[in-house]
Amino acid sequence: MTERGNPMTLFRCLPLALVAFAFHAQAQSLSPAYDAFRKKEAPAPAAAQPATPVQTDAAPPAPAPVAAPAPYAASFDTAAREQDDGGFFVGVQAGQGWIYEDVEQDAVAVSAGYRWQAGPWTQVGVELSGGRLDETTDDGWRYPKATYKALGANARMNFGESPWFMMVRGGYFDAEQDIPGGGDFSTDGGYAGLAVGVDINRHFNITLGYTGFVYADEYYDSDCDDDYTYDCDFNRADTVTLGVEARF
Repeated sequence: MTERGNPMTLFRCLPLALVAFAFHAQAQSLSPAYDAFRKKEAPAPAAAQPATPVQTDAAPPAPAPVAAPAPYAASFDTAAREQDDGGFFVGVQAGQGWIYEDVEQDAVAVSAGYRWQAGPWTQVGVELSGGRLDETTDDGWRYPKATYKALGANARMNFGESPWFMMVRGGYFDAEQDIPGGGDFSTDGGYAGLAVGVDINRHFNITLGYTGFVYADEYYDSDCDDDYTYDCDFNRADTVTLGVEARF
């Protein structure tokens, strides 16, 4: 059997071994080669990453409002030029007429012509017109239909920039009327009219007007041109109508 070592000898040698190990470790930590080795093994510091923009759900700011251009306002001269235009016109009228006192007859008429500009708010021109008063009965009496045609002048005056206007007309007409039992009666004379209207737009208006027709009746188969003035009797027929007019 082998001899075992003395334990006291081991305890005496242990401090010397620890001191030798400490000096060896200190020498390694102070060695330049060891420091270089440590630096080589150490991981390099991470490179700084560029900042990433933060995504948000907020909508981008709205652009600054841009002031809209002011609407174009027509000057007085421009508005006047728009109205300073003559042209052709066509009208239709309907209403009531009176040839015999207190006897109403349905009346219709048409007119057409041309007006020239005569000022900022005035137009003058010529017109052709025609119409009829329908047959009717009153208190058992029959009143026959009458027709007429006319040629005359026509003038229209606006009330400044207002759409309201006044119209005057006048000229020559001739008319025919059926005679109960056969035949007809014809006459001629002059007419004059006055109307008030309103423009709906540049090409359309509505009017309410009165027209009076003055004519001479002939009696005893005599002519009104004779010296016997008692053979003639001047009478009047009237119409009141509501009309529409188109202008081109």
